[in-house]
Amino acid sequence: MSSIWTPASHQFSGTSEARKAVQDYDPNLDFGFNEVTQQWCVYLKRGTMAGSKDSDLPILGFDHIPGRDEVQKRLYRSDSLRRGHEILDEINKHNDDIIERGDRRTDEAAGQVAETLEWAYRRVGSDKSPTTKVFFPGKDN
Repeated sequence: MSSIWTPASHQFSGTSEARKAVQDYDPNLDFGFNEVTQQWCVYLKRGTMAGSKDSDLPILGFDHIPGRDEVQKRLYRSDSLRRGHEILDEINKHNDDIIERGDRRTDEAAGQVAETLEWAYRRVGSDKSPTTKVFFPGKDN
């Protein structure tokens, strides 16, 4: 894990609160500054030895030092281990809503096309219409 070392008397305000909130949420997580991304990050600990700290994996980034509630809320919302099924259900519901909106727009557009064709056939004479079937949007035909 990359971090900024500062003497204890010069620590950034709020880092200890954020770190405690992260470790209260899960003891396998830690909080620190990522010098590569220039963000404050929640890290997944990948070892307990001092030398293994460099291999800790940043899993969640912040552009500022978050407060206790903010960090725990973001951890909970993105925790696929604890709430993977719930997250998957949210994604599937969102995707179903998108598909439903697309289906409605498709039905409306098809209805408009059918009405336009019917109008055009009437203009040239109804006996020239290839079909007498009328389209009703949303109905299975």
